[in-house]
Amino acid sequence: MRRDGLSFAAIASRVGLRRSGDAFEIFHRALQSSPPEDKPELVRQELARLEALEARIRSRDATEPDKMQHRLEALERMRERTVHSRGG
Repeated sequence: MRRDGLSFAAIASRVGLRRSGDAFEIFHRALQSSPPEDKPELVRQELARLEALEARIRSRDATEPDKMQHRLEALERMRERTVHSRGG
């Protein structure tokens, strides 16, 4: 579902989870259990999705700097976790 462009919130809704964070956790468990040779491409794809999300946040929330900063901080945590998934 992530490859199809769905957000973690949309994925959570589709599979009956209450929070987007739960879908994020499931995504990372799946990433960790992926074959080592597949991880670099999966991480690259996810980082590209997060980059696009950052652009949307900056555009959408430009008039609300506090909200934008909060969302960008959460996005950075997602990015860091994804980068760390490359090797493990």
